[in-house]
Amino acid sequence: MIYRSGFLRGKVEIPTIKEILKGKTMWSGIKPALAKNGLIIKFNKYDEIYIAPESNNELISDLLKLNSEIKITE
Repeated sequence: MIYRSGFLRGKVEIPTIKEILKGKTMWSGIKPALAKNGLIIKFNKYDEIYIAPESNNELISDLLKLNSEIKITE
């Protein structure tokens, strides 16, 4: 999964995603999105990123198709 926002860019390997927190806002860390009620994606051992896609549910369903082991927390 590739993310880009202004000068922040990077990618997250989908098999490394452990958990997605839905409808939350992260106040510190890597935050390429400024909108509220986005997704906090936890990956690797301690990494997390905050994104705000156009549709949270569509992104979650697409990621679950590729990695069914992802835990979804609301």
